[in-house]
Amino acid sequence: MPNSTLSTCLRRLNSNTLQTALMVIFIVAASVGLSVWLFWRSLYLPELKNHATYIAGELQLIERIRQEYGSNSDLQAWLSTNTPLQIVENPSEFPNVTDKVVADFFTDILATEASQALGRPVYVYFKFKPTPMLWVQDSQNPDIWLQEPVVHYSQYSPALLALFLLGLPLMTLAIIFLLVRALNRPLKRLEKVASDYILTGSATHLPTNLGSNEIRQVNTAFNHLFHTLHAAQKERTIMLAGISHDLRTPLTRMRLIAEMMDDDFVKEGLIYDIEDMDAILEQFISFMKDGSDESIRPTDLDSICREIMVQFQEVRFIYHKEITGDILLRPLSIKRLIVNLVNNAVRYGLEPIHLVCQLLSKEALPISVPSHDFGDELLLICVKDEGAGIDESQLERIMQPFERGETARTTQGSGLGLAIVARIAKLHNGIVQIINHPAGGLQVCVYIPLIDAPSDT
Repeated sequence: MPNSTLSTCLRRLNSNTLQTALMVIFIVAASVGLSVWLFWRSLYLPELKNHATYIAGELQLIERIRQEYGSNSDLQAWLSTNTPLQIVENPSEFPNVTDKVVADFFTDILATEASQALGRPVYVYFKFKPTPMLWVQDSQNPDIWLQEPVVHYSQYSPALLALFLLGLPLMTLAIIFLLVRALNRPLKRLEKVASDYILTGSATHLPTNLGSNEIRQVNTAFNHLFHTLHAAQKERTIMLAGISHDLRTPLTRMRLIAEMMDDDFVKEGLIYDIEDMDAILEQFISFMKDGSDESIRPTDLDSICREIMVQFQEVRFIYHKEITGDILLRPLSIKRLIVNLVNNAVRYGLEPIHLVCQLLSKEALPISVPSHDFGDELLLICVKDEGAGIDESQLERIMQPFERGETARTTQGSGLGLAIVARIAKLHNGIVQIINHPAGGLQVCVYIPLIDAPSDT
């Protein structure tokens, strides 16, 4: 399950919509951050420093007046009238200093600058309610607080600031996300049509009268492409049928002529060669007919396996299945795959032939199977013989067309049997694993991810 979740996350990260959204998020965040930084460095920070200098000057003035005139009520009244600072000497009116994360950032700057100007500690505290008020205390005169109404702070509405810092970027992201999604919707539709074509061999006609001109042109091109591919598949089918008919006819005549020959030795040799040519022709045609034009439908795999065992009735099988119900497959292609595996095991291995068909979870995959983008569940078709196996250096090579193992060169065949298996497995988005089984014999396993029924839309 963690691997499946990781794969899903990686697929989403590769999504064009998400990548565009992340890019826009970065651009908007960088723009807002740069704007805030420029506002802070060029406007707000110099204003704070100037205000700190002003506060330090006022504190010096009050200190000098108190040194020269003492506690003069008339002088204090004059200070309250002619300066924005108000002297508070009643302890009951002193502010209850508490930490404020945001406000402390600004007041610490004021306190630091004022302390540097005076040469002694100065404490600054900001109180929002009932009105924005700046409280200042000189460490040399701890018995008094100075308060200053900060009227211009009230002009900065918290809602306005939140709209600028959060609302505007979020609104921009939402608009960009909707636009990107609208632009990517035709691409997703195109992807789905292409996937359905791969799975079913048929494609839904894409609309050519909707969307932008570019999308219409792409849809028109893809419709033409699907039509061309479909026509090519039909021509290939007709050509293969013609080749099969035109070549088998002279082979049949040759076999009849051979049957009428008096020399048994020559007759047996000719019949063997004719049968070999017929088998090679059959494999060529089977290789060319990869099954891509065959539709996917519910398939009873157990019935197919039992039919194959009847076909090879002289062969001793050990059959193991763990499948109930039908599976969405190309039945003829899968039957051809199993027949080739069984035929390969019978021809080059020893009996009994082990045939396994079962469903596996992704977590239950053997460690030796290479990493693959499987779903949560997959089909396992495995055929194993009791022979000697083959050399480890030939395991990968025998999957290639016209490649045969050293032990198979003296027998009939064209080297296409396992290549056809690999091609059919790839058609089902599966993989083929060939190993020499530890208990002896060659084991060929095909892992095919289960698919859902393709939708009509």
